[in-house]
Amino acid sequence: MQIYDFIGITKQSITGIKNPTLNIEGTCTKEKASFVVLEDGEEIDFVKYDTKEENGFGIKAHLKIDSKYIKVYVLDGNKRLLIFSSKMSVLNRIAFKVEIICVNIYIGILAFFSVTGESLKYIWNKHKLLVPFSLWKSYFKRYGKRIKKVYYEKQEEHSNILD
Repeated sequence: MQIYDFIGITKQSITGIKNPTLNIEGTCTKEKASFVVLEDGEEIDFVKYDTKEENGFGIKAHLKIDSKYIKVYVLDGNKRLLIFSSKMSVLNRIAFKVEIICVNIYIGILAFFSVTGESLKYIWNKHKLLVPFSLWKSYFKRYGKRIKKVYYEKQEEHSNILD
């Protein structure tokens, strides 16, 4: 696979165990570039969409469970230029799913401990750990909201692994 100066791929993944989906995002400086997606040598339908980036594009294609390899080409005149190719297996998709689950658990543990530490520090500074019963409800609500907020912030930090 060669590198072309007019196109760049930023994200690429094949997700889904029972319903595999090809997701590719990138940038292309050519106006109205057209793409071809091949699954086991046969052309398949796909959806091309624009992304937030300048000259950005995205490709989403639903694949068969038993397909063996995927290739994506960009058409340049009469030539097909290969921009993505991948062998596909159920084990690879399961491994990817397990990796995402493990990363999400790790992020949840990080969020829990960081918020718990901040909360204990705050309660120590303000109440010396003797919180009045009337404030427990509001502190628990704030604690839950803070954990969710930190969890989603850390997911954004680790988005390169999750996407």
